[in-house]
Amino acid sequence: MLLVPFSRAFPFCGDSWTVNDNFIRTVNGGSEGCLVVGPSSAGCEGFLRLTPTEWKILRAYPSSQNLAKVASSTGLPYSTVVDVTRRLRERGVTVHYVPKLDRLGVVPLLVVMEGDMPPQTPAYTVYRCEGIGKRKYTVLHALLPDRLVHDYLSLLPKEPAIEIRGLDVRYWDPRGRLTRYDAGRGVVVLDESDFEKVLLSCWEFRTPEERRWVDWLDLLILSYKMRNAYAKLSSVMKKSSGFVEYAPSRQLLSYHYRMHVVPLWRVNAIRYELQGPCPRKLYILEGKPSAAAACSLVEAPYFHEAVVGESAACVLSQHPCALEAFAYKVVYIASTVFSSEVDMEEIILTEFARYEWLTPELLSRYREHGTWPPPSELPTPQP
Repeated sequence: MLLVPFSRAFPFCGDSWTVNDNFIRTVNGGSEGCLVVGPSSAGCEGFLRLTPTEWKILRAYPSSQNLAKVASSTGLPYSTVVDVTRRLRERGVTVHYVPKLDRLGVVPLLVVMEGDMPPQTPAYTVYRCEGIGKRKYTVLHALLPDRLVHDYLSLLPKEPAIEIRGLDVRYWDPRGRLTRYDAGRGVVVLDESDFEKVLLSCWEFRTPEERRWVDWLDLLILSYKMRNAYAKLSSVMKKSSGFVEYAPSRQLLSYHYRMHVVPLWRVNAIRYELQGPCPRKLYILEGKPSAAAACSLVEAPYFHEAVVGESAACVLSQHPCALEAFAYKVVYIASTVFSSEVDMEEIILTEFARYEWLTPELLSRYREHGTWPPPSELPTPQP
Protein backbone atom coordinates (compact mmCIF):
# COMPACT_ATOMS: atom_id res chain seq x y z
CA MET A 1 0.00 0.00 0.00
CA LEU A 2 1.35 3.42 -0.99
CA LEU A 3 0.92 5.95 1.78
CA VAL A 4 1.61 9.68 1.93
CA PRO A 5 4.93 10.39 3.71
CA PHE A 6 4.44 13.55 5.72
CA SER A 7 8.13 14.18 6.29
CA ARG A 8 8.58 14.48 2.53
CA ALA A 9 5.79 16.99 2.33
CA PHE A 10 7.36 18.82 5.29
CA PRO A 11 11.14 18.29 4.95
CA PHE A 12 12.06 19.54 8.41
CA CYS A 13 10.95 16.15 9.81
CA GLY A 14 14.21 14.40 10.67
CA ASP A 15 15.14 10.79 11.29
CA SER A 16 15.95 10.99 15.01
CA TRP A 17 13.34 10.15 17.65
CA THR A 18 13.13 13.43 19.57
CA VAL A 19 10.33 15.70 20.65
CA ASN A 20 10.27 19.16 19.05
CA ASP A 21 8.39 20.84 21.89
CA ASN A 22 8.77 24.35 20.49
CA PHE A 23 7.01 23.37 17.26
CA ILE A 24 3.76 22.50 19.06
CA ARG A 25 3.77 25.80 20.91
CA THR A 26 4.29 27.64 17.62
CA VAL A 27 1.39 26.06 15.74
CA ASN A 28 -0.92 25.76 18.72
CA GLY A 29 -0.06 28.90 20.61
CA GLY A 30 -3.29 30.83 20.16
CA SER A 31 -6.82 30.86 18.88
CA GLU A 32 -5.53 31.32 15.33
CA GLY A 33 -3.27 28.23 15.46
CA CYS A 34 -3.48 25.72 12.63
CA LEU A 35 -5.44 23.24 14.74
CA VAL A 36 -8.46 25.48 15.22
CA VAL A 37 -11.14 23.39 13.53
CA GLY A 38 -14.84 23.52 14.28
CA PRO A 39 -18.30 24.35 12.96
CA SER A 40 -18.80 27.82 11.60
CA SER A 41 -21.53 30.05 12.91
CA ALA A 42 -23.34 29.55 9.62
CA GLY A 43 -24.52 26.10 10.66
CA CYS A 44 -23.77 22.80 12.37
CA GLU A 45 -24.51 20.27 9.64
CA GLY A 46 -23.09 16.84 10.36
CA PHE A 47 -22.46 17.44 14.07
CA LEU A 48 -23.83 15.36 16.94
CA ARG A 49 -26.71 17.34 18.43
CA LEU A 50 -27.55 16.88 22.11
CA THR A 51 -29.44 18.73 24.81
CA PRO A 52 -27.43 19.75 27.91
CA THR A 53 -29.05 16.90 29.89
CA GLU A 54 -28.24 14.36 27.16
CA TRP A 55 -24.64 15.56 27.10
CA LYS A 56 -24.37 15.31 30.88
CA ILE A 57 -25.61 11.72 30.79
CA LEU A 58 -23.45 10.82 27.78
CA ARG A 59 -20.33 11.96 29.66
CA ALA A 60 -21.21 9.65 32.55
CA TYR A 61 -21.66 6.49 30.45
CA PRO A 62 -17.98 5.50 30.00
CA SER A 63 -17.33 5.26 33.76
CA SER A 64 -20.72 3.83 34.80
CA GLN A 65 -21.44 0.11 34.79
CA ASN A 66 -25.14 0.66 35.43
CA LEU A 67 -27.72 3.42 35.07
CA ALA A 68 -27.92 3.89 38.84
CA LYS A 69 -24.26 4.95 38.75
CA VAL A 70 -25.08 7.36 35.91
CA ALA A 71 -27.84 8.90 38.04
CA SER A 72 -25.52 9.14 41.05
CA SER A 73 -22.65 10.77 39.16
CA THR A 74 -24.86 13.26 37.31
CA GLY A 75 -27.21 14.10 40.17
CA LEU A 76 -30.18 13.45 37.88
CA PRO A 77 -33.23 11.36 38.83
CA TYR A 78 -32.94 7.70 37.85
CA SER A 79 -36.15 7.94 35.82
CA THR A 80 -34.65 10.80 33.78
CA VAL A 81 -31.51 8.76 33.09
CA VAL A 82 -33.62 5.79 31.93
CA ASP A 83 -35.78 7.97 29.68
CA VAL A 84 -32.82 9.79 28.12
CA THR A 85 -30.92 6.52 27.60
CA ARG A 86 -33.92 5.03 25.81
CA ARG A 87 -34.34 8.15 23.69
CA LEU A 88 -30.67 8.20 22.72
CA ARG A 89 -30.78 4.51 21.81
CA GLU A 90 -33.77 5.16 19.54
CA ARG A 91 -31.62 7.79 17.82
CA GLY A 92 -28.79 5.30 17.34
CA VAL A 93 -26.57 6.39 20.25
CA THR A 94 -25.62 3.14 22.01
CA VAL A 95 -23.37 2.15 24.92
CA HIS A 96 -21.13 -0.93 24.85
CA TYR A 97 -19.07 -2.76 27.47
CA VAL A 98 -15.33 -2.82 26.67
CA PRO A 99 -13.45 -5.67 28.39
CA LYS A 100 -9.77 -5.77 29.28
CA LEU A 101 -8.47 -7.75 26.32
CA ASP A 102 -5.19 -8.61 28.04
CA ARG A 103 -7.02 -10.34 30.91
CA LEU A 104 -8.98 -12.34 28.35
CA GLY A 105 -5.77 -13.30 26.53
CA VAL A 106 -7.04 -11.60 23.36
CA VAL A 107 -5.25 -9.24 20.95
CA PRO A 108 -6.69 -6.86 18.36
CA LEU A 109 -5.91 -7.64 14.73
CA LEU A 110 -6.55 -5.45 11.70
CA VAL A 111 -5.84 -6.54 8.13
CA VAL A 112 -6.09 -4.48 4.95
CA MET A 113 -6.43 -6.33 1.63
CA GLU A 114 -6.38 -4.81 -1.81
CA GLY A 115 -9.43 -5.45 -3.97
CA ASP A 116 -12.66 -7.31 -3.29
CA MET A 117 -13.07 -10.28 -0.98
CA PRO A 118 -15.76 -12.99 -0.86
CA PRO A 119 -18.59 -12.23 1.58
CA GLN A 120 -17.55 -15.05 3.93
CA THR A 121 -15.93 -13.45 6.98
CA PRO A 122 -13.93 -15.47 9.56
CA ALA A 123 -15.16 -15.88 13.11
CA TYR A 124 -13.79 -13.40 15.70
CA THR A 125 -14.30 -10.50 13.25
CA VAL A 126 -15.87 -7.45 14.92
CA TYR A 127 -16.19 -5.29 11.83
CA ARG A 128 -15.62 -5.51 8.09
CA CYS A 129 -15.53 -2.64 5.63
CA GLU A 130 -14.83 -1.90 2.01
CA GLY A 131 -13.64 1.40 0.65
CA ILE A 132 -11.71 3.46 -1.83
CA GLY A 133 -8.34 5.10 -1.28
CA LYS A 134 -5.52 4.96 -3.77
CA ARG A 135 -6.97 1.54 -4.53
CA LYS A 136 -10.02 -0.47 -3.55
CA TYR A 137 -9.64 -2.12 -0.14
CA THR A 138 -11.32 -4.64 2.14
CA VAL A 139 -10.54 -4.24 5.85
CA LEU A 140 -11.23 -6.70 8.68
CA HIS A 141 -10.88 -6.00 12.40
CA ALA A 142 -10.85 -9.01 14.74
CA LEU A 143 -10.27 -9.81 18.42
CA LEU A 144 -8.74 -13.21 19.13
CA PRO A 145 -5.96 -15.01 21.03
CA ASP A 146 -2.53 -14.49 19.50
CA ARG A 147 -2.12 -18.23 18.94
CA LEU A 148 -5.15 -18.17 16.59
CA VAL A 149 -3.98 -15.30 14.38
CA HIS A 150 -2.28 -17.64 11.88
CA ASP A 151 -5.46 -19.72 11.59
CA TYR A 152 -7.50 -16.55 11.02
CA LEU A 153 -5.14 -15.30 8.31
CA SER A 154 -5.19 -18.69 6.58
CA LEU A 155 -8.92 -18.22 5.94
CA LEU A 156 -8.37 -15.03 3.94
CA PRO A 157 -8.34 -15.34 0.13
CA LYS A 158 -5.16 -13.27 -0.26
CA GLU A 159 -2.15 -11.96 1.62
CA PRO A 160 -2.95 -8.74 3.51
CA ALA A 161 -1.26 -5.59 2.25
CA ILE A 162 -1.13 -4.39 5.86
CA GLU A 163 -1.40 -6.39 9.09
CA ILE A 164 -1.62 -4.65 12.46
CA ARG A 165 -1.34 -6.81 15.57
CA GLY A 166 -2.46 -4.21 18.00
CA LEU A 167 -1.27 -3.39 21.48
CA ASP A 168 -4.56 -1.72 22.31
CA VAL A 169 -7.93 -0.52 21.04
CA ARG A 170 -8.85 3.03 22.04
CA TYR A 171 -12.37 4.47 21.90
CA TRP A 172 -13.69 8.00 21.80
CA ASP A 173 -14.85 9.20 25.21
CA PRO A 174 -17.11 12.27 25.70
CA ARG A 175 -14.64 13.27 28.42
CA GLY A 176 -11.86 13.28 25.81
CA ARG A 177 -9.35 16.08 26.16
CA LEU A 178 -10.03 17.34 22.63
CA THR A 179 -13.81 17.19 23.00
CA ARG A 180 -16.14 20.00 24.05
CA TYR A 181 -19.89 20.55 24.17
CA ASP A 182 -21.06 23.85 22.68
CA ALA A 183 -24.15 24.54 24.78
CA GLY A 184 -25.11 27.54 22.68
CA ARG A 185 -25.54 25.45 19.56
CA GLY A 186 -26.20 22.13 21.26
CA VAL A 187 -23.47 20.27 19.37
CA VAL A 188 -20.28 18.37 20.18
CA VAL A 189 -17.19 20.11 18.80
CA LEU A 190 -13.42 19.85 18.69
CA ASP A 191 -11.38 21.63 21.37
CA GLU A 192 -7.66 21.67 20.55
CA SER A 193 -6.57 23.93 23.43
CA ASP A 194 -4.73 21.05 25.20
CA PHE A 195 -3.42 19.43 22.03
CA GLU A 196 0.24 19.74 23.08
CA LYS A 197 -0.36 17.89 26.33
CA VAL A 198 -2.54 15.26 24.65
CA LEU A 199 -0.07 14.43 21.88
CA LEU A 200 2.89 14.11 24.24
CA SER A 201 0.96 11.92 26.69
CA CYS A 202 -0.51 9.58 24.08
CA TRP A 203 2.75 7.74 23.59
CA GLU A 204 2.28 6.03 26.94
CA PHE A 205 0.37 2.74 27.23
CA ARG A 206 -1.08 1.21 30.35
CA THR A 207 0.73 -1.79 31.82
CA PRO A 208 -0.90 -5.04 30.59
CA GLU A 209 -2.71 -7.09 33.20
CA GLU A 210 -2.10 -10.77 33.76
CA ARG A 211 -4.21 -13.11 31.69
CA ARG A 212 -6.93 -14.99 33.57
CA TRP A 213 -8.99 -17.99 32.58
CA VAL A 214 -12.68 -17.14 32.22
CA ASP A 215 -15.74 -19.34 32.49
CA TRP A 216 -18.16 -19.64 29.59
CA LEU A 217 -20.83 -17.93 31.70
CA ASP A 218 -18.51 -14.93 32.01
CA LEU A 219 -18.27 -14.79 28.22
CA LEU A 220 -22.03 -15.22 27.90
CA ILE A 221 -22.61 -12.18 30.09
CA LEU A 222 -19.90 -10.29 28.20
CA SER A 223 -21.58 -11.05 24.88
CA TYR A 224 -24.71 -9.27 26.04
CA LYS A 225 -22.94 -6.39 27.75
CA MET A 226 -20.81 -5.75 24.65
CA ARG A 227 -24.00 -5.26 22.65
CA ASN A 228 -25.72 -3.21 25.34
CA ALA A 229 -23.75 -2.20 28.42
CA TYR A 230 -26.97 -1.83 30.42
CA ALA A 231 -28.58 -5.13 29.43
CA LYS A 232 -30.32 -6.90 32.32
CA LEU A 233 -29.14 -10.30 33.53
CA SER A 234 -32.66 -11.59 32.87
CA SER A 235 -31.92 -11.17 29.15
CA VAL A 236 -28.77 -13.24 29.57
CA MET A 237 -30.79 -15.98 31.27
CA LYS A 238 -33.04 -16.25 28.22
CA LYS A 239 -30.08 -16.51 25.85
CA SER A 240 -28.40 -19.24 27.91
CA SER A 241 -31.29 -21.60 27.19
CA GLY A 242 -29.74 -22.21 23.77
CA PHE A 243 -26.58 -23.67 25.33
CA VAL A 244 -27.72 -25.76 28.27
CA GLU A 245 -30.76 -27.82 29.15
CA TYR A 246 -31.39 -25.79 32.29
CA ALA A 247 -30.71 -22.07 32.26
CA PRO A 248 -28.43 -20.85 35.08
CA SER A 249 -30.21 -19.13 37.92
CA ARG A 250 -30.18 -15.39 38.33
CA GLN A 251 -28.21 -15.86 41.55
CA LEU A 252 -25.48 -17.76 39.67
CA LEU A 253 -25.33 -15.16 36.91
CA SER A 254 -25.21 -12.37 39.48
CA TYR A 255 -22.29 -14.10 41.19
CA HIS A 256 -20.38 -14.46 37.91
CA TYR A 257 -21.11 -10.87 37.02
CA ARG A 258 -19.92 -9.44 40.34
CA MET A 259 -16.92 -11.70 40.87
CA HIS A 260 -15.68 -12.33 37.32
CA VAL A 261 -17.17 -9.94 34.76
CA VAL A 262 -16.88 -6.67 36.70
CA PRO A 263 -13.08 -7.15 37.11
CA LEU A 264 -12.88 -7.62 33.32
CA TRP A 265 -14.55 -4.28 32.68
CA ARG A 266 -12.34 -1.51 31.33
CA VAL A 267 -14.72 1.22 30.14
CA ASN A 268 -17.93 1.73 28.17
CA ALA A 269 -17.69 2.81 24.54
CA ILE A 270 -20.29 5.00 22.85
CA ARG A 271 -21.33 4.48 19.24
CA TYR A 272 -23.41 6.65 16.98
CA GLU A 273 -23.84 7.28 13.27
CA LEU A 274 -24.18 10.76 11.83
CA GLN A 275 -27.08 11.29 9.49
CA GLY A 276 -26.44 13.17 6.28
CA PRO A 277 -23.57 13.38 3.80
CA CYS A 278 -20.67 12.46 6.13
CA PRO A 279 -19.12 9.12 5.03
CA ARG A 280 -17.26 6.78 7.33
CA LYS A 281 -13.50 6.80 6.82
CA LEU A 282 -10.50 4.75 7.86
CA TYR A 283 -7.10 6.31 8.39
CA ILE A 284 -4.18 3.89 8.09
CA LEU A 285 -1.05 5.24 9.81
CA GLU A 286 2.46 3.78 9.60
CA GLY A 287 5.58 4.99 11.39
CA LYS A 288 6.90 5.32 14.94
CA PRO A 289 4.57 8.19 15.99
CA SER A 290 1.48 6.38 14.65
CA ALA A 291 0.35 5.35 18.13
CA ALA A 292 0.55 8.89 19.50
CA ALA A 293 -1.25 10.29 16.46
CA ALA A 294 -4.03 7.68 16.55
CA CYS A 295 -4.59 7.98 20.30
CA SER A 296 -4.71 11.76 19.96
CA LEU A 297 -7.33 11.51 17.23
CA VAL A 298 -9.75 9.48 19.36
CA GLU A 299 -9.55 12.15 22.06
CA ALA A 300 -11.48 14.27 19.54
CA PRO A 301 -15.16 13.82 18.65
CA TYR A 302 -16.18 11.91 15.53
CA PHE A 303 -13.02 9.76 15.58
CA HIS A 304 -14.65 6.65 17.02
CA GLU A 305 -11.98 4.04 17.66
CA ALA A 306 -8.34 3.20 16.96
CA VAL A 307 -6.49 -0.10 16.66
CA VAL A 308 -3.00 0.78 17.84
CA GLY A 309 0.15 -1.24 17.15
CA GLU A 310 3.85 -0.60 17.76
CA SER A 311 4.48 1.23 14.48
CA ALA A 312 1.09 1.24 12.76
CA ALA A 313 -2.47 2.17 13.64
CA CYS A 314 -5.92 2.46 12.12
CA VAL A 315 -8.57 5.02 13.07
CA LEU A 316 -12.28 4.68 12.26
CA SER A 317 -14.01 8.02 11.79
CA GLN A 318 -17.20 9.69 10.67
CA HIS A 319 -16.65 13.40 10.98
CA PRO A 320 -18.34 16.50 9.57
CA CYS A 321 -16.67 18.41 6.77
CA ALA A 322 -15.46 21.09 9.18
CA LEU A 323 -13.04 18.54 10.70
CA GLU A 324 -11.78 17.25 7.35
CA ALA A 325 -8.26 18.64 7.81
CA PHE A 326 -7.87 17.59 11.45
CA ALA A 327 -6.45 14.08 10.85
CA TYR A 328 -3.86 15.46 8.45
CA LYS A 329 -2.85 18.18 10.90
CA VAL A 330 -2.43 15.68 13.73
CA VAL A 331 -0.23 13.44 11.59
CA TYR A 332 1.77 16.40 10.29
CA ILE A 333 2.44 17.70 13.80
CA ALA A 334 3.19 14.22 15.21
CA SER A 335 5.72 13.66 12.39
CA THR A 336 7.41 16.96 13.20
CA VAL A 337 7.27 16.83 16.99
CA PHE A 338 8.66 13.29 17.21
CA SER A 339 11.06 13.88 14.28
CA SER A 340 9.96 10.67 12.59
CA GLU A 341 7.94 10.10 9.46
CA VAL A 342 4.28 9.08 9.60
CA ASP A 343 2.66 7.76 6.42
CA MET A 344 -1.11 7.99 6.16
CA GLU A 345 -3.76 6.86 3.73
CA GLU A 346 -7.41 7.87 3.93
CA ILE A 347 -9.96 5.26 2.86
CA ILE A 348 -13.52 6.42 2.20
CA LEU A 349 -15.80 3.55 3.17
CA THR A 350 -18.53 2.37 0.83
CA GLU A 351 -19.60 -0.60 2.97
CA PHE A 352 -19.41 -1.14 6.73
CA ALA A 353 -20.79 -3.96 8.88
CA ARG A 354 -20.31 -4.97 12.51
CA TYR A 355 -20.36 -8.61 13.61
CA GLU A 356 -21.20 -10.29 16.87
CA TRP A 357 -17.88 -11.21 18.42
CA LEU A 358 -18.98 -13.89 20.90
CA THR A 359 -21.33 -15.87 18.68
CA PRO A 360 -23.54 -18.70 20.02
CA GLU A 361 -21.35 -21.24 18.20
CA LEU A 362 -18.18 -19.83 19.74
CA LEU A 363 -19.71 -19.82 23.22
CA SER A 364 -20.93 -23.38 22.79
CA ARG A 365 -17.46 -24.59 21.80
CA TYR A 366 -15.86 -22.67 24.65
CA ARG A 367 -18.30 -24.25 27.10
CA GLU A 368 -17.44 -27.74 25.84
CA HIS A 369 -13.64 -27.40 25.78
CA GLY A 370 -12.85 -24.49 28.10
CA THR A 371 -10.67 -22.77 25.50
CA TRP A 372 -10.99 -20.47 22.50
CA PRO A 373 -11.78 -22.54 19.37
CA PRO A 374 -9.90 -21.91 16.09
CA PRO A 375 -11.80 -19.71 13.63
CA SER A 376 -11.46 -22.42 10.97
CA GLU A 377 -13.72 -24.63 13.12
CA LEU A 378 -16.46 -22.03 13.50
CA PRO A 379 -19.16 -21.00 11.02
CA THR A 380 -19.04 -17.66 9.25
CA PRO A 381 -20.75 -15.02 11.41
CA GLN A 382 -23.55 -12.85 10.08
CA PRO A 383 -23.54 -9.04 10.39
